[in-house]
Amino acid sequence: MFSIPFELERSIVINKPADLVYESLGDFNQWGKWSPWIIQEPECPVTVTGDALALGHHQAWNGKRIGSGYMDLIECNENQYLAYDLVFVSPWKSQSKTQFKLEAVTPGEGHEHATKVTWLMQGTLPIFLFFMKKMMSVFVGGDYERGLKMLKEWLEDNRVSSSVDINGITEKEGYYYIGIEANCDTDEIPKVMKPTYEDLMGRDLPQPDAYMTINLYFNPVKKKCAMIAAFAYKQKPDVKLPVDMVAGVVPDHKALEVVHNGSYKHLANGWVTLMNYMRFKKIKADKKIKEYEVYLNSPEDTAEQDLKTAIYAPVK
Repeated sequence: MFSIPFELERSIVINKPADLVYESLGDFNQWGKWSPWIIQEPECPVTVTGDALALGHHQAWNGKRIGSGYMDLIECNENQYLAYDLVFVSPWKSQSKTQFKLEAVTPGEGHEHATKVTWLMQGTLPIFLFFMKKMMSVFVGGDYERGLKMLKEWLEDNRVSSSVDINGITEKEGYYYIGIEANCDTDEIPKVMKPTYEDLMGRDLPQPDAYMTINLYFNPVKKKCAMIAAFAYKQKPDVKLPVDMVAGVVPDHKALEVVHNGSYKHLANGWVTLMNYMRFKKIKADKKIKEYEVYLNSPEDTAEQDLKTAIYAPVK
């Protein structure tokens, strides 16, 4: 069958020596700790055979939601380079090449070592999916970004402060919200939303029943988004709305709920899990109500790894 090529790469700096990074990437037994796919389906069966860092080292997975496939280590250059053959069996068949390039870089203040890790892929899509080429590069690139963030935390802190619980479809009470709208590039979300919430918290408003972010628009291909940092109330508060703020009412609704446990820097794991679960279960979204996330505890008095964020996709 005819196919079309696509390729991508993503990088991150890990504050550890190259030999440690190399040994971890060459051992499939460690990949489950930081995999951007396994975190979506931790119960996915994974089989690892062969010795770490030996050619032919092999892992295979057979997930219900993340699909199935296998990967083999085919080339390695100590502390510098690893290459793999990657085969997807489902949801569609394809073959790809993927590599890690390692480069020792000048460490930042307070660190003795630093390694730039670049994750690359050269893959193909069936010709009938030609229209998905750009989108595929964006989505797989997003997976690589999530994975590299978790790899960095795993190697630097010996843990990954991210897991996701799927709680299914729940009945949600409607709410009234008051907030501040922010528009930005998708890679600027943390930088933009932090001062937006600080602004919101400094306003003279009644104590809310919940703190939340409403997702007005999110386009990963165009890398643009719009969100509202909001206070949510069960009853409409008696307050004059400042001219630079927005408000609205959301009716009672049903929503698919997932809870992300851990650092806000890994929240994308929760969103990707939610969206993929909806596709797998063929759940229809209610486009009349925007997706949103609710913060179940506060970073002011909660350790980063213990933060909990509920993410909701309204459904029909």
